[in-house]
Amino acid sequence: MRARRTVGIRAGDPDGGGARPLAHASPLCSGRGAGWDRSGCRAVRAGARVRDPLLPPRAPGIGVTAIASGSGRLVTRAPALDPEEALQVIRRRTTLVPKVALVLGSGLGILAEGVAWEATLSTEEIPGLPRSTVAGHSSRLLFGRWSGRAVVVAQGRAHLYEGYTAEEVTRAVRLFATLGARSLVLTNAAGGIASRMTPGTLMLVEDHVNLQWRAPGRVAGRAAPGATGGARAKPGPGPTAPPNQRGLTSRPVYSRDLLAKAARAAVNAGVRAERGILGVTLGPSYETPAEIAMLERMGADAVCMSTAAEVAAANEIALPVACISCVTNWAAGKSPVRLKHEDVTAGVAAAAPALRSVIERLILSLA
Repeated sequence: MRARRTVGIRAGDPDGGGARPLAHASPLCSGRGAGWDRSGCRAVRAGARVRDPLLPPRAPGIGVTAIASGSGRLVTRAPALDPEEALQVIRRRTTLVPKVALVLGSGLGILAEGVAWEATLSTEEIPGLPRSTVAGHSSRLLFGRWSGRAVVVAQGRAHLYEGYTAEEVTRAVRLFATLGARSLVLTNAAGGIASRMTPGTLMLVEDHVNLQWRAPGRVAGRAAPGATGGARAKPGPGPTAPPNQRGLTSRPVYSRDLLAKAARAAVNAGVRAERGILGVTLGPSYETPAEIAMLERMGADAVCMSTAAEVAAANEIALPVACISCVTNWAAGKSPVRLKHEDVTAGVAAAAPALRSVIERLILSLA
Protein backbone atom coordinates (compact mmCIF):
# COMPACT_ATOMS: atom_id res chain seq x y z
CA MET A 1 0.00 0.00 0.00
CA ARG A 2 1.34 3.39 -0.93
CA ALA A 3 1.89 5.68 2.07
CA ARG A 4 -0.29 8.74 2.22
CA ARG A 5 0.16 11.74 4.49
CA THR A 6 -2.92 11.94 6.69
CA VAL A 7 -3.74 11.97 10.38
CA GLY A 8 -6.60 9.53 10.45
CA ILE A 9 -9.73 8.40 8.72
CA ARG A 10 -13.27 9.49 9.31
CA ALA A 11 -15.84 6.82 9.88
CA GLY A 12 -17.65 5.75 6.71
CA ASP A 13 -20.78 7.60 5.66
CA PRO A 14 -24.00 6.10 7.08
CA ASP A 15 -25.29 5.69 3.54
CA GLY A 16 -22.44 3.37 2.71
CA GLY A 17 -19.80 5.83 1.51
CA GLY A 18 -16.17 5.16 2.25
CA ALA A 19 -14.06 6.65 5.00
CA ARG A 20 -12.40 9.99 4.36
CA PRO A 21 -8.90 11.06 5.42
CA LEU A 22 -8.48 14.08 7.65
CA ALA A 23 -6.66 17.12 6.34
CA HIS A 24 -3.74 17.41 8.77
CA ALA A 25 -0.38 15.89 7.87
CA SER A 26 1.07 12.87 9.69
CA PRO A 27 2.72 9.66 8.40
CA LEU A 28 -0.25 7.30 8.40
CA CYS A 29 -1.35 5.08 5.52
CA SER A 30 -4.81 5.41 4.00
CA GLY A 31 -7.55 2.83 4.36
CA ARG A 32 -11.29 2.36 4.82
CA GLY A 33 -12.92 2.94 8.19
CA ALA A 34 -9.75 3.27 10.25
CA GLY A 35 -6.34 4.92 10.39
CA TRP A 36 -3.23 2.93 9.49
CA ASP A 37 0.32 3.23 10.80
CA ARG A 38 3.46 2.92 8.70
CA SER A 39 4.73 -0.36 10.16
CA GLY A 40 2.82 -2.87 8.08
CA CYS A 41 -0.25 -0.61 7.75
CA ARG A 42 -1.93 -1.89 10.90
CA ALA A 43 -5.39 -0.56 11.69
CA VAL A 44 -5.56 2.31 14.18
CA ARG A 45 -8.72 2.74 16.27
CA ALA A 46 -9.67 5.64 18.49
CA GLY A 47 -7.66 5.42 21.70
CA ALA A 48 -5.00 3.18 20.13
CA ARG A 49 -1.31 4.07 20.12
CA VAL A 50 0.10 5.43 16.86
CA ARG A 51 3.77 5.65 15.94
CA ASP A 52 5.63 8.93 15.54
CA PRO A 53 2.76 11.40 15.86
CA LEU A 54 3.79 14.66 14.21
CA LEU A 55 1.06 16.89 15.55
CA PRO A 56 1.51 18.71 18.87
CA PRO A 57 -0.95 18.01 21.69
CA ARG A 58 -4.41 19.45 21.06
CA ALA A 59 -7.39 19.31 23.35
CA PRO A 60 -10.27 17.00 22.43
CA GLY A 61 -13.56 18.61 21.59
CA ILE A 62 -12.44 21.13 18.99
CA GLY A 63 -14.73 19.67 16.37
CA VAL A 64 -12.28 17.38 14.59
CA THR A 65 -13.35 13.77 14.11
CA ALA A 66 -10.01 12.23 15.08
CA ILE A 67 -6.65 13.91 15.61
CA ALA A 68 -3.32 12.93 17.13
CA SER A 69 -3.26 14.06 20.75
CA GLY A 70 0.53 14.36 20.94
CA SER A 71 0.64 11.40 23.31
CA GLY A 72 0.11 9.06 20.38
CA ARG A 73 -3.62 8.63 20.91
CA LEU A 74 -6.52 9.57 18.71
CA VAL A 75 -9.20 11.77 20.24
CA THR A 76 -12.79 12.31 19.14
CA ARG A 77 -14.76 15.46 18.41
CA ALA A 78 -17.10 17.48 20.60
CA PRO A 79 -20.87 16.94 20.68
CA ALA A 80 -23.17 18.76 18.28
CA LEU A 81 -24.10 22.38 18.81
CA ASP A 82 -27.12 22.90 21.05
CA PRO A 83 -28.57 26.27 19.94
CA GLU A 84 -30.43 26.78 23.22
CA GLU A 85 -27.34 26.08 25.34
CA ALA A 86 -25.21 28.35 23.13
CA LEU A 87 -27.84 31.08 23.40
CA GLN A 88 -27.79 30.85 27.20
CA VAL A 89 -23.99 31.20 27.27
CA ILE A 90 -24.15 34.28 25.06
CA ARG A 91 -27.08 35.87 26.93
CA ARG A 92 -25.10 35.70 30.17
CA ARG A 93 -22.65 38.13 28.55
CA THR A 94 -24.91 40.29 26.39
CA THR A 95 -28.59 40.86 25.64
CA LEU A 96 -27.86 42.46 22.27
CA VAL A 97 -30.05 41.16 19.43
CA PRO A 98 -27.90 41.51 16.29
CA LYS A 99 -29.62 42.39 13.04
CA VAL A 100 -26.51 41.85 10.93
CA ALA A 101 -23.97 39.02 11.12
CA LEU A 102 -20.51 39.51 9.65
CA VAL A 103 -17.80 36.88 9.10
CA LEU A 104 -14.26 38.21 8.72
CA GLY A 105 -11.94 35.92 6.76
CA SER A 106 -8.16 35.43 6.69
CA GLY A 107 -6.42 38.45 8.18
CA LEU A 108 -9.61 40.51 8.06
CA GLY A 109 -10.14 40.47 11.82
CA ILE A 110 -8.35 43.83 11.90
CA LEU A 111 -11.49 45.40 10.42
CA ALA A 112 -13.18 45.04 13.81
CA GLU A 113 -10.51 47.02 15.64
CA GLY A 114 -11.49 50.42 16.98
CA VAL A 115 -15.11 49.46 17.63
CA ALA A 116 -16.36 49.59 21.25
CA TRP A 117 -17.69 46.04 21.52
CA GLU A 118 -20.25 45.24 24.19
CA ALA A 119 -19.09 41.64 24.58
CA THR A 120 -16.32 39.42 23.24
CA LEU A 121 -16.52 35.63 23.43
CA SER A 122 -14.02 33.04 22.31
CA THR A 123 -15.64 30.26 20.28
CA GLU A 124 -14.24 27.86 22.88
CA GLU A 125 -16.65 29.40 25.41
CA ILE A 126 -19.64 28.36 23.30
CA PRO A 127 -20.24 24.59 23.42
CA GLY A 128 -20.23 23.02 19.97
CA LEU A 129 -18.66 25.90 18.04
CA PRO A 130 -15.43 24.91 16.28
CA ARG A 131 -12.33 27.06 16.57
CA SER A 132 -9.93 27.86 13.79
CA THR A 133 -6.27 26.86 14.01
CA VAL A 134 -5.25 28.96 10.98
CA ALA A 135 -3.06 32.07 11.21
CA GLY A 136 -5.12 35.23 10.81
CA HIS A 137 -8.27 33.75 12.39
CA SER A 138 -8.93 34.78 16.01
CA SER A 139 -11.96 32.53 16.58
CA ARG A 140 -13.94 35.15 18.51
CA LEU A 141 -17.49 36.44 18.39
CA LEU A 142 -17.90 40.19 18.92
CA PHE A 143 -21.21 41.78 19.91
CA GLY A 144 -21.96 45.48 19.71
CA ARG A 145 -22.95 48.37 17.47
CA TRP A 146 -21.12 49.13 14.25
CA SER A 147 -22.26 52.06 12.11
CA GLY A 148 -25.19 52.37 14.50
CA ARG A 149 -26.44 48.85 13.82
CA ALA A 150 -26.55 45.91 16.24
CA VAL A 151 -24.12 43.35 14.84
CA VAL A 152 -22.37 40.09 15.67
CA VAL A 153 -18.96 39.66 14.10
CA ALA A 154 -17.04 36.40 13.73
CA GLN A 155 -13.33 37.15 13.78
CA GLY A 156 -12.18 34.22 11.70
CA ARG A 157 -13.87 31.00 10.63
CA ALA A 158 -13.29 27.26 10.77
CA HIS A 159 -12.38 25.54 7.49
CA LEU A 160 -13.08 22.16 5.97
CA TYR A 161 -9.35 21.62 5.46
CA GLU A 162 -8.83 21.75 9.23
CA GLY A 163 -10.72 18.45 9.47
CA TYR A 164 -14.15 19.88 10.26
CA THR A 165 -17.31 18.70 8.54
CA ALA A 166 -19.50 21.02 6.49
CA GLU A 167 -22.08 20.91 9.27
CA GLU A 168 -19.48 22.00 11.82
CA VAL A 169 -18.10 24.94 9.82
CA THR A 170 -21.63 26.30 9.35
CA ARG A 171 -22.76 26.12 12.98
CA ALA A 172 -21.98 29.80 13.50
CA VAL A 173 -24.28 30.72 10.59
CA ARG A 174 -27.20 28.86 12.15
CA LEU A 175 -26.40 30.39 15.53
CA PHE A 176 -26.49 33.89 14.01
CA ALA A 177 -30.05 33.28 12.81
CA THR A 178 -31.01 31.96 16.24
CA LEU A 179 -29.64 35.17 17.77
CA GLY A 180 -31.87 37.23 15.48
CA ALA A 181 -29.66 38.20 12.53
CA ARG A 182 -31.59 39.17 9.39
CA SER A 183 -28.63 39.55 7.04
CA LEU A 184 -25.30 37.73 6.70
CA VAL A 185 -22.22 39.36 5.16
CA LEU A 186 -19.27 37.08 4.45
CA THR A 187 -15.74 38.16 3.61
CA ASN A 188 -12.69 36.22 2.48
CA ALA A 189 -9.23 36.60 1.06
CA ALA A 190 -9.06 35.43 -2.54
CA GLY A 191 -6.60 34.96 -5.37
CA GLY A 192 -7.28 36.87 -8.56
CA ILE A 193 -7.93 34.85 -11.72
CA ALA A 194 -9.56 37.28 -14.15
CA SER A 195 -7.31 40.06 -15.46
CA ARG A 196 -9.52 42.73 -13.85
CA MET A 197 -9.16 41.09 -10.40
CA THR A 198 -5.84 42.72 -9.57
CA PRO A 199 -4.52 42.55 -5.99
CA GLY A 200 -6.36 45.09 -3.85
CA THR A 201 -9.62 44.76 -5.77
CA LEU A 202 -12.84 44.03 -3.89
CA MET A 203 -15.03 41.46 -5.63
CA LEU A 204 -18.77 41.43 -4.97
CA VAL A 205 -19.69 37.77 -5.38
CA GLU A 206 -22.60 37.07 -7.74
CA ASP A 207 -22.29 33.27 -7.63
CA HIS A 208 -19.71 30.58 -7.00
CA VAL A 209 -18.20 27.44 -8.49
CA ASN A 210 -18.01 25.01 -5.57
CA LEU A 211 -15.31 22.34 -5.89
CA GLN A 212 -15.39 21.38 -2.21
CA TRP A 213 -18.15 18.79 -2.70
CA ARG A 214 -19.49 19.18 0.83
CA ALA A 215 -23.08 19.81 1.94
CA PRO A 216 -23.80 21.32 5.40
CA GLY A 217 -27.41 20.23 5.84
CA ARG A 218 -29.71 17.59 4.42
CA VAL A 219 -28.26 15.13 1.94
CA ALA A 220 -30.55 12.88 -0.09
CA GLY A 221 -33.42 13.58 2.28
CA ARG A 222 -31.34 12.75 5.38
CA ALA A 223 -30.39 15.40 7.93
CA ALA A 224 -26.68 15.60 8.65
CA PRO A 225 -25.67 14.65 12.23
CA GLY A 226 -26.26 17.61 14.51
CA ALA A 227 -27.75 19.74 11.73
CA THR A 228 -31.00 21.59 12.11
CA GLY A 229 -32.07 20.73 8.56
CA GLY A 230 -32.95 24.30 7.74
CA ALA A 231 -35.42 25.00 10.57
CA ARG A 232 -34.65 25.41 14.26
CA ALA A 233 -36.32 23.16 16.77
CA LYS A 234 -37.50 26.24 18.66
CA PRO A 235 -38.21 29.29 16.48
CA GLY A 236 -36.12 32.33 17.34
CA PRO A 237 -36.21 35.92 16.15
CA GLY A 238 -34.22 35.17 12.99
CA PRO A 239 -35.52 33.86 9.64
CA THR A 240 -36.78 30.32 9.19
CA ALA A 241 -37.69 28.24 6.16
CA PRO A 242 -39.01 24.75 5.41
CA PRO A 243 -36.20 22.21 5.05
CA ASN A 244 -34.84 21.85 1.53
CA GLN A 245 -34.30 18.11 1.52
CA ARG A 246 -31.75 17.93 -1.27
CA GLY A 247 -30.45 21.48 -1.28
CA LEU A 248 -31.85 22.09 -4.77
CA THR A 249 -32.62 25.65 -5.79
CA SER A 250 -33.40 27.56 -8.95
CA ARG A 251 -32.91 31.00 -7.43
CA PRO A 252 -29.67 32.94 -6.86
CA VAL A 253 -27.87 31.81 -3.71
CA TYR A 254 -26.51 35.31 -3.08
CA SER A 255 -29.04 38.01 -2.21
CA ARG A 256 -29.52 40.39 -5.13
CA ASP A 257 -30.72 43.07 -2.72
CA LEU A 258 -27.60 42.81 -0.54
CA LEU A 259 -25.42 42.71 -3.65
CA ALA A 260 -26.94 45.96 -4.91
CA LYS A 261 -26.48 47.58 -1.50
CA ALA A 262 -22.84 46.44 -1.39
CA ALA A 263 -22.23 47.91 -4.84
CA ARG A 264 -23.84 51.18 -3.75
CA ALA A 265 -21.71 51.20 -0.59
CA ALA A 266 -18.54 50.81 -2.66
CA VAL A 267 -19.53 53.71 -4.93
CA ASN A 268 -20.29 55.94 -1.93
CA ALA A 269 -16.95 55.00 -0.37
CA GLY A 270 -15.08 55.73 -3.60
CA VAL A 271 -13.73 52.18 -3.63
CA ARG A 272 -13.22 50.07 -6.74
CA ALA A 273 -15.37 46.95 -6.61
CA GLU A 274 -15.96 44.40 -9.36
CA ARG A 275 -18.72 41.84 -9.59
CA GLY A 276 -17.61 38.30 -10.26
CA ILE A 277 -17.82 34.55 -9.78
CA LEU A 278 -15.96 32.96 -6.86
CA GLY A 279 -14.17 29.64 -7.30
CA VAL A 280 -14.05 27.58 -4.10
CA THR A 281 -11.53 24.80 -3.47
CA LEU A 282 -10.92 22.61 -0.44
CA GLY A 283 -7.33 23.55 0.43
CA PRO A 284 -5.19 23.76 2.47
CA SER A 285 -2.70 23.73 -0.41
CA TYR A 286 -2.88 26.60 -2.85
CA GLU A 287 -4.15 25.67 -6.28
CA THR A 288 -1.84 24.58 -9.08
CA PRO A 289 -1.63 26.63 -12.29
CA ALA A 290 -3.54 23.85 -14.06
CA GLU A 291 -6.33 24.02 -11.48
CA ILE A 292 -6.53 27.78 -11.86
CA ALA A 293 -6.73 27.38 -15.64
CA MET A 294 -9.61 24.92 -15.13
CA LEU A 295 -11.42 27.34 -12.81
CA GLU A 296 -10.94 30.14 -15.31
CA ARG A 297 -12.56 28.04 -18.03
CA MET A 298 -15.42 27.32 -15.63
CA GLY A 299 -16.06 31.04 -15.24
CA ALA A 300 -14.38 31.80 -11.90
CA ASP A 301 -12.89 35.28 -11.49
CA ALA A 302 -11.21 34.66 -8.13
CA VAL A 303 -10.62 31.69 -5.83
CA CYS A 304 -10.78 30.99 -2.08
CA MET A 305 -10.99 28.01 0.32
CA SER A 306 -14.14 28.88 2.28
CA THR A 307 -17.56 30.53 2.01
CA ALA A 308 -19.54 28.01 -0.11
CA ALA A 309 -20.74 25.89 2.82
CA GLU A 310 -21.74 29.00 4.78
CA VAL A 311 -23.73 30.29 1.81
CA ALA A 312 -25.49 26.94 1.46
CA ALA A 313 -26.39 26.92 5.16
CA ALA A 314 -27.71 30.49 4.97
CA ASN A 315 -29.91 29.51 2.03
CA GLU A 316 -31.29 26.53 3.96
CA ILE A 317 -32.58 28.84 6.69
CA ALA A 318 -33.61 31.67 4.34
CA LEU A 319 -30.98 34.05 5.72
CA PRO A 320 -30.08 36.63 3.02
CA VAL A 321 -26.34 36.46 2.35
CA ALA A 322 -23.76 38.55 0.52
CA CYS A 323 -20.04 38.04 0.11
CA ILE A 324 -17.18 40.45 -0.50
CA SER A 325 -13.89 38.87 -1.56
CA CYS A 326 -10.70 40.80 -0.96
CA VAL A 327 -8.32 39.94 -3.80
CA THR A 328 -4.94 39.81 -2.07
CA ASN A 329 -2.74 38.23 -4.73
CA TRP A 330 -2.67 36.69 -8.18
CA ALA A 331 -3.70 33.03 -8.30
CA ALA A 332 -1.13 30.38 -9.25
CA GLY A 333 0.08 30.72 -12.82
CA LYS A 334 -0.96 34.37 -13.01
CA SER A 335 2.28 35.62 -11.46
CA PRO A 336 5.87 34.29 -11.32
CA VAL A 337 5.96 34.87 -7.55
CA ARG A 338 5.50 31.79 -5.38
CA LEU A 339 2.54 32.34 -3.05
CA LYS A 340 2.80 32.07 0.75
CA HIS A 341 0.15 32.55 3.45
CA GLU A 342 2.08 35.57 4.72
CA ASP A 343 1.58 37.21 1.32
CA VAL A 344 -2.17 36.76 1.68
CA THR A 345 -2.34 38.33 5.13
CA ALA A 346 -0.09 41.19 3.98
CA GLY A 347 -2.37 41.79 1.00
CA VAL A 348 -5.38 41.85 3.30
CA ALA A 349 -3.75 44.44 5.55
CA ALA A 350 -3.11 46.69 2.55
CA ALA A 351 -6.72 46.43 1.33
CA ALA A 352 -8.32 46.59 4.79
CA PRO A 353 -9.08 50.36 4.88
CA ALA A 354 -11.04 50.22 1.62
CA LEU A 355 -12.93 47.11 2.67
CA ARG A 356 -13.77 48.62 6.04
CA SER A 357 -15.22 51.72 4.35
CA VAL A 358 -17.46 49.55 2.20
CA ILE A 359 -18.58 47.33 5.08
CA GLU A 360 -19.42 50.31 7.30
CA ARG A 361 -21.63 51.80 4.61
CA LEU A 362 -23.19 48.43 3.82
CA ILE A 363 -24.06 47.82 7.48
CA LEU A 364 -25.55 51.31 7.68
CA SER A 365 -27.89 50.46 4.78
CA LEU A 366 -29.21 47.33 6.51
CA ALA A 367 -32.22 47.85 8.75
